[in-house]
Amino acid sequence: MPVHNGAVHLAEAMHSILRQSLRDFEFLIIDDASTDDSVSIIEEFKDPRIRLIQSPERLKLSGALNLGLDQAHGRYIARMDADDISLPKRLEIQTRFMEQNPEIGICGSWIRYFGSSTQILCRPTHHQEIRAFTLIDTPFAHPTVMLRRDMFEHHHLRFNGEFFPTEDFELWTRVLRLMPAANLPQILLRYRIHNQSLTGADWTNMDEQAIRVVQTQLQSLGITPSSEELRFHRQLTMGRLEMTEAGLDQAENWLSRLLEANQSTHAFDQSTLATILGEVWHRTCMHSAKLGFWVANRYQRSFLSADQKHRTQHTCLMRLAALKAKVL
Repeated sequence: MPVHNGAVHLAEAMHSILRQSLRDFEFLIIDDASTDDSVSIIEEFKDPRIRLIQSPERLKLSGALNLGLDQAHGRYIARMDADDISLPKRLEIQTRFMEQNPEIGICGSWIRYFGSSTQILCRPTHHQEIRAFTLIDTPFAHPTVMLRRDMFEHHHLRFNGEFFPTEDFELWTRVLRLMPAANLPQILLRYRIHNQSLTGADWTNMDEQAIRVVQTQLQSLGITPSSEELRFHRQLTMGRLEMTEAGLDQAENWLSRLLEANQSTHAFDQSTLATILGEVWHRTCMHSAKLGFWVANRYQRSFLSADQKHRTQHTCLMRLAALKAKVL
């Protein structure tokens, strides 16, 4: 658990780890040159499992995490942030899963936000889905991951600070080429959303760095995207575009291009990628329902909707189009 001036929520985060049902672990806390009361709070805890590592100079997140990876002794390494709350059986559940699935190198879970949001964040659960999802966004909720240390050491895997604040996303793209992964389909961590959250503080920089990561994934498909295409891809896959008829055409053409490119490169499992891109197409059409009934027909005719799972959602789309048409 890296800490930099995290005094406000630190004790609560620490309690959530120290009260885990699984008791046998070392608790590495990396203080990243804090200037508040963080170190004093940590030192108030007398639990012998705590190992405080203090850096006299600012390492930032990737440096602090890499220091923790270097210092860890356990078979598994679980991540935690200094303002989140791990549920009581988190470590027990993830450790059991890793023991039962020795081929898995990294395991995450779903999360529930709290604070200014109460949404649940779900991520794909199986390896091929997780790999294909890297064309969209980071496939893990970072503070939920548990790593198999010997696999990471064997491949010399560490965070790259040049991709701050998406160094985790960049690392996962490398990890997923080397070892199977999974996300457990259950909530094991409560993720705090507040004004000081990194994800709320610097969306622009996060987008720019995420685009860099996605660019390498697109290149694995044999596509060399322009800067305009990269930004369109990011906005489309994150569901941020206000669609017009022309925009819907552009979205379908772009997603179709990705799927067709993968048929030649086999960078991702084709069926899985079709499902992932089909979900983007479905969401895009849902958000475009205000354009009228023709959107539902357009959705149905597209080969991006060929997956039976998405076809069953056609009726829902039609109803939403009808409802929005009435309102308008």
